[in-house]
Amino acid sequence: MESGVRAHRTRFGAFNVDLRSGEVYKHGIRMKLQGQPFQVLAVLLEHPGDVVTREELRQKLWPADTFVDFDTGLNNAIKKLRDVLGDSADEPRYIETLPRRGYRFIAQVQNGESTGPIGGEQKPTLVLPSRKDPESVGQRRFTVIALVAALLIVASVVAWRMLATRPALKQTDVILLANFVNRTGDPVFDNSLDKALEVKLTESPFLSLLPETDVRATLGMMRHNPDDRVTRDLGIEICKRQGLKAVVVPEIDAVGSTYLITLDAIDVQSGKSIARSQEDATNKNQVVAALGKAGSQLRLELGESLRSLEKYDIPLDLATTSSLEALQAYRTGQSLMRSGKQNDAIVFFKRAVELDPKFCSAYAALGTAYFSISNDQAAWKSFTEAYELKDGRLTQEENFQTTALYHAYVTGNLEKGQAVLVLYQQAYPRSVFAANRLGINYMTLGRGDEGLQEFMWAIKHSTVPSAQYYSNASQALMSLGRFEEAKNLLNEWQQKGSLNTYERGALYRIAFFEKDTATMETLAGQFPTDDVHWRTLQMHFAFLRGDLSKFRSLSDALISQQRNAGQMENVAGQLAMRGQLESFLGKDDVSTNMCRHAAELGQDTIDELWRCGEVFADAGKVAQAEALAVKLNRIGPEDTIGQNVYLPLIRSAIERKRGNVTLAVDLLAQSKLHDFTLDQYYQRAQAYLAAGDPRKAVAELETLLDHRGWWTWAVYAPLAQLGLARAYAAQGDREKSRKTYEVFFTTWKDADPNIPIFRQAKAEYKKLTATASAAA
Repeated sequence: MESGVRAHRTRFGAFNVDLRSGEVYKHGIRMKLQGQPFQVLAVLLEHPGDVVTREELRQKLWPADTFVDFDTGLNNAIKKLRDVLGDSADEPRYIETLPRRGYRFIAQVQNGESTGPIGGEQKPTLVLPSRKDPESVGQRRFTVIALVAALLIVASVVAWRMLATRPALKQTDVILLANFVNRTGDPVFDNSLDKALEVKLTESPFLSLLPETDVRATLGMMRHNPDDRVTRDLGIEICKRQGLKAVVVPEIDAVGSTYLITLDAIDVQSGKSIARSQEDATNKNQVVAALGKAGSQLRLELGESLRSLEKYDIPLDLATTSSLEALQAYRTGQSLMRSGKQNDAIVFFKRAVELDPKFCSAYAALGTAYFSISNDQAAWKSFTEAYELKDGRLTQEENFQTTALYHAYVTGNLEKGQAVLVLYQQAYPRSVFAANRLGINYMTLGRGDEGLQEFMWAIKHSTVPSAQYYSNASQALMSLGRFEEAKNLLNEWQQKGSLNTYERGALYRIAFFEKDTATMETLAGQFPTDDVHWRTLQMHFAFLRGDLSKFRSLSDALISQQRNAGQMENVAGQLAMRGQLESFLGKDDVSTNMCRHAAELGQDTIDELWRCGEVFADAGKVAQAEALAVKLNRIGPEDTIGQNVYLPLIRSAIERKRGNVTLAVDLLAQSKLHDFTLDQYYQRAQAYLAAGDPRKAVAELETLLDHRGWWTWAVYAPLAQLGLARAYAAQGDREKSRKTYEVFFTTWKDADPNIPIFRQAKAEYKKLTATASAAA
């Protein structure tokens, strides 16, 4: 009977099938496959390599009276079957579709006895004699002794297996991935398989790899060229410096027309192998798929559970690409990105997607490269391509990353992005990328404390110090007004790496608040004169001083610089920002002209539409402001900031200009994300003053002035001081009003006297003091 059962067992790939019981197992885990999908599989396995027509399947599996539902039923059965097998109709590993004819099972099938049980381990059954036969007493005694001995042997074997199968790694261990050793002599394998293997290993929530950026940084500290290939011995040295457990050394060799892939995990301390896997590929086109299988097996041997592997194990040729040339181009692009050569990297990423138009990861990398050079429209297109291809073509982690970036940079839907990032963090609780992105999302939503918590976690758990995490954490501390902590954190980073322009800008602003002119001068000398961040910061400080000539000169330089670089979207943004600031100064003719120039570029970004919507509303050009609000609503229907911040700001300014002051107040009072921009505080104060509620205006302006660590504080500070003086006067508190006017005049002691709001302020102050003298 036992042999009869085993005759109904079939094996292919990682799967075992019991055709009699209707059970399918993968790596010993039972899969959910029943009913017609299983029956289709059974028929295909009965005829491996042969075409099974749709008509044959109908006759065997569907009664004649259900013929009208056959096509739908068979298509659904095939889809469910492929889902369980992890198969693809476009690039089949098991079931090939012959259009309008039928299907063929193309994987190698082993029928008959298997090397082990399908589901789990079978326990030995002891069968004792049914009655006491005097003639068999001696034999029985011998049998019992033999059984006891056998049990002891079994127990010893089980104990040995438990020790032998103890996981090679703990979940807290970090490992290093060395570069592939190419013994084939074929250059197509140079610089092509490393990234694919990294994808397969980082797909695992169990494993933690030292990020490549950290590898390169460590090589630099070791006085090696950061672009040196990581060999076995060099990998061991890196691991010892970083306190890592093991290094994985991958190798590919050619034996005739077959390619052999070997992955060897080496214990750093002993130099011995702790896990090893091998797979072969019958031709070059199967190499990536074989590498994926070897990676999955290595993950098991290193200690990942079968359950985890079952959940996080997409075929590697789908998660990346089966094209070695596309992988090679992708890898080269990544190396160029790491070196800061974004434009060169774009050429290789574009080549990768030309070679494989379904190479999802390459689209995501292309989007990141475009975004880094401020080509937002091209970035959005690439991120969208990646998002539309992601299902079934990315690992779970890459899927999370791609979806989060899509909502951050394309839809602007921060709520959806938040949900994805929370799930990402739950699935990969050790991911510093997830923590950092979640921190950015929290900060954008105005949840500074939560954002800071994520950034600090990323700093603590990053295997090698990262400028990005330190920079984000310092910005969060600045926004919370914790300047001393921000300065200490940046000084800590400076001991480990070099400050970028954003970090120098933060230290410059802290020095300004501390009246530390010596540090400000030192830092100023460390910025390149044409640095965009530095020029923007200096433009803000020129506005703070009321230095109209310097402000306009810096603005012109920024516009010209970005126009020469072909960054027209940034040019439109600079023109819109210049228009908004000119509007604050009372220069309506200049401000509206700037916005007209911005509109002529046809970029229509949400940021540009918001600023110019306010400009036209404040200048009394309500129809133009309304048109921009309609356009913003149309191009950003999901955009969290656009819908909850920018649209209410434009519409409130429109209603205020129309004299609907109550509605103007309501639009901003009901706006979500009150802590997104200082413009919200300023515009709410203007609405409250127009509505005759100076007390609430005072509260908004005082809050604005307390937000000194915010990037645009230098712009809004003098405006808030003047607004406070006016609000106190409206409350009838002449003394407070007088003192606040004087604070404003001190801030603008060197201001251009022809600035309209400056002239108005002087007239208001003169009238206030004259009234006070008359009352005395």
